[in-house]
This record gives sequence, structure tokens and C-alpha cells, in this order.
Amino acid sequence: MLDELNPQQREVAQLRQNCVAIACPGAGKTKTIATKAALLLQEDAVIVGAVTFSKDAALELRERILATAGKAVKKRLIAGTFHSLAYKQLQRPGSRPLDIASDGDRLGLLIRVMQEIGREGKAEDVIPAIEKIKTNFGKVDPHSEDGQLYVAYQDALARNGKIDFQDMLRLAVEGMENGTILPYPFAYLLVDEFQDTDPLQYRWIELHAKAGSIVTVVGDDDQSIYAFREALGYRGMEAFIKQFDAKPVVLGSNYRCRSEILAAADRVIRNNADRIAKVLRAEKGVGGTVAASRHADEYAEAVAAVEVLGPLMAKGDSCAILARTNRILDPLEAVCRSHGVKYYRASGASVLSRPEGALMCNLLEIVERVKDTGLDSVLAHLGLHAEQLRALHSCMGAELQQKGKAELVELGLPEEVATNYREFMKRLAEWRGLCDRKFYSLTLSGVSEWMLKYTKKETAIRTIQATYDVLSRLSGTFADRLHFMRQDNNQPTPGALILTTMHSSKGLEWDHVWIARSEETIVPDAKSTEPEERRLFYVAMTRARESLMISGTAKNFASRFATEAQIESTVKLSVAA
Repeated sequence: MLDELNPQQREVAQLRQNCVAIACPGAGKTKTIATKAALLLQEDAVIVGAVTFSKDAALELRERILATAGKAVKKRLIAGTFHSLAYKQLQRPGSRPLDIASDGDRLGLLIRVMQEIGREGKAEDVIPAIEKIKTNFGKVDPHSEDGQLYVAYQDALARNGKIDFQDMLRLAVEGMENGTILPYPFAYLLVDEFQDTDPLQYRWIELHAKAGSIVTVVGDDDQSIYAFREALGYRGMEAFIKQFDAKPVVLGSNYRCRSEILAAADRVIRNNADRIAKVLRAEKGVGGTVAASRHADEYAEAVAAVEVLGPLMAKGDSCAILARTNRILDPLEAVCRSHGVKYYRASGASVLSRPEGALMCNLLEIVERVKDTGLDSVLAHLGLHAEQLRALHSCMGAELQQKGKAELVELGLPEEVATNYREFMKRLAEWRGLCDRKFYSLTLSGVSEWMLKYTKKETAIRTIQATYDVLSRLSGTFADRLHFMRQDNNQPTPGALILTTMHSSKGLEWDHVWIARSEETIVPDAKSTEPEERRLFYVAMTRARESLMISGTAKNFASRFATEAQIESTVKLSVAA
């Protein structure tokens, strides 16, 4: 087992004291953990715990350990997520399983609780506040606004005989602290992605260490990108080293990136002050490509990305385009569709699956007379209610027609709604006339403008604009364009171009990575701290094996992180025609 490890990995695997393994990107940390667990399980009667953050990661780690150690030791290996292990601690022999509230249960309870206490807003928007309180061990001022909500919500859960997902770990920690629940009898405990632990998870680990478990935690403070979830990152790793006299071991060998890529990423992350110092080594050596480019706008940027990555995908290489937010992926998806490129949008809903995008496509089909149903949904967009639509149909039948304002008001439509209806029917006739004469661009602009007039939400506005952008870049009738758009080329299949966010890219890697919209005002994001955003950019850069492109548009200055990477621009600014 040890022959396959480098000296630093071997040191971690052989240590029999508390240890913090600081693993750089691509350092083979899972292999190191699995080997250490397999070695420990060779010792008679030793019970080993292995904790991860996701169910899939826990299953993978368990299988890798048993593949090395042998199935005979599986009863002495306790592997799972923090919450699954906490859930087992809460179970009592012979008792009924705990009733865990589903997401739907939680929303339903919160809606009722908010009504009871007079709290305005959406239930979805207060969930982060509830979770933050639970991460802080349920400590909150009961007289504060969030405190009142929390107390009422917990009371509602109790009345219904439920606990929620976050309660599992909180109650397990509470039980271990007051002695009603015993820690697991781990001789050794291994924890993956330790930089992502929040205070509650840290406390769960701490209680096991105090109960006698020898703990090895593996993580990278430079890849801590979940501060908004209360992840402790550098502070947690430093605290564990001091509290338990744990030996730090830096796993600095990167087996993923070419040296050019790793060097650029290292130049960026060294600008963070609070971090564990480490020397990175690219074991694959030289031969990679790192470049920067600027473009006239986001669509010119997207076209450039697709044209560069397309031939690489044709060779069988894996490719991904990463963005700071889901919104930035919309024009990228639009260009993939207009170019007929097979892609998979791995983060965020496709623009074509959003209600406003579907409604706009539906309206265009009505304009072109491809279909004669769906007009009610369009009229609902401008403000007609169900009873008003029923009144119109009872008067006119299935096919709605233009009517005088007085007639519409007599049917029960308010004057403003009647005016809007008349305006729409007039516009519909005009659009059909333009469409008949093949003035598709004018028709599309008119439909888009009309939809935006009755749209207030920013996300809906962006969806309409993105749908317009996709359609305007295609040719032919609307039926032809929509048929092309609806072709199912958004599939997670081999050879697909991956479109995803920087956050969602963590733990993944590709041969070629393109980071889009690397600009000030985009990254760093003003809602986050600069060190956190720099870590996020570092994570994005280190997803690339062979080549990395950092691009932006002429709208803004290049991101300070792109400047810190010290990459010369090798692609000229494309100029719009």
C-alpha cells in the first residue's frame, strides 16, 4: 500500500497521532485517506471512522477502503456523512425511526409560522437564517426577529413530531455534551474536506477527539469557498492544530495541472494573507497552455470559447466553461445552441426551461399560426385573471377576438385590463402581418419588447432577454428556430461541453477550462469577501489539466485575480461588426 504513496502521503498514512493533512488541488487526498484507513484496519479490533460531506463521497471512500483492506474488515469501518452518522446516534434500539421533515414539510411549516407571527416575505428566504442559528448550536436572542421565527418554527416541528435535517447533528452534539449520547468508539477518525466544516461539525469532531479518537483531518484552506455556510476554513484548521497538538503535513504534489497552470494559480492565491504556507509542485511537468483574452461583449466571448474548445472536444478531450454565477451561463448556452454544440448545463436551470422563456416561444408560435392554443397563458402574463379569461371565452368562444373597450368592461374587465387586452390584440395582428411578410427580426423585437413591458422580476427579465438572444442568432421561420432550439443537445453525455459555476466545479477536473467574464464587478463579487473570492478563482483555475483560458469583455476592467495571475493576453480583443 505504502509503495504507491509519495513521501508526504506516506507520512500521513503512517502517523498515529492527531494530524492535519493540508492537501493542495489534485494531491491525491482520497487515495491517502483510503490507504491510511486500510492500514489501520489491519490492526485487530480497531474501529475506524471516515466522515465526508456528501453521500456519494462517503460511498466512494468506503468502497476504496474495502477494495484495499478487504471485505472482512467492513464491520469495523464506519463511514458516512456527518448527518448520517449523527442520525444513527439519535436512534434508540427498538424505537420507531425519527420523522425527518422533508423540504416540503419545512416550507409548509415555515409558511404557517410566518403567518402566525406576522413575518413578511417568502419562506424560502428565511431558511438560511434558520440554518445559521442551528449551526450556532441554536443560540439566538429569542426576542429578535430571527429568534422569534426560530422558536416558533422549532415549536411547530415538535408539535408535529418532526426534526429537520439540521437538527440531526445539533441534537447529536447536544446529547454527547450532556452525556445522554455516547460518541462512536472510533480508535481513529478520518475527516475529508475539513476546511468546509462549520462550528457544529467541528464540535462533533472535537467531542470524538476528547473521547479518545485519534483524528486525521484532510483539507485545503486555500479551497475553502463556503464561508456563506459558516465554513471555518483556515481558522478551523489552525484551531485544530493548536487544540489537539496535531501535526501539520503539507501534501504539495499536484498530479492534475501542468506547471504553467499551477504556477499561475499559485501567483493568485499567495495574495491571501490568512493561509497555511505551502509549496506546490506540478508532478506532470511543463507543456500546458495559459492565456487571457478580451472580447467586445459576452456573446463574442461565448463564440470565441466555443470555437476554441470545439476542436479540442472533437479530439476527445474534456472541456468546461466556468462562470461566477448562473446568469453568466445564459449567453454561453445560447451560443452552444446556435452553433449546434453538444453541451451540458451542470449548474442552474436552462434558459429554455424557465417559464418566461417557454411563454415567449409559445407566443411566437401563436404569432406564426403554428399553434392556436396557449393564448390564455400569454394574456395571464399581462394581468388577466382566470375568471376574466372565462368571461372572454363565454362571450367569444375558443378563439379570442378584438373587442371594444366598453364591451370588455361590461364583461367584467377593469378598464386598465381592458386597455391592455385591446393593445395586445392589436399588436398580435401587427406581428402576424410582419411575420407573413417574413420580417422575423421586427416581429421578434416586438414580442420581446411586449413581454418585457409586463415583467418586473430581474430573473424573468434576464430570461426573456436571453431567449431573444438565442432566437435572434438563428435563421429561418420561428418554427424552424424553435425546432432547432428544442433539440435535446443538453445532455450529461461523454463529449459534451460542460457549463457550470465556479462553486459547482469544486472536486471536478477537465483537460481544458475556460473561465468566462473574469472582470471586476463580476469576480470578486461585492457580496463576498475578497479572500473568499480569490479562493474561488483559485479553485476554478486548478480544475484545468492541460490548458486554461481566462477571458472577459470590454465592459469592465480585467478582474484583479486575472491580473495577479500575470498571464499575457494572447488573443486580440474581438470587435463587434
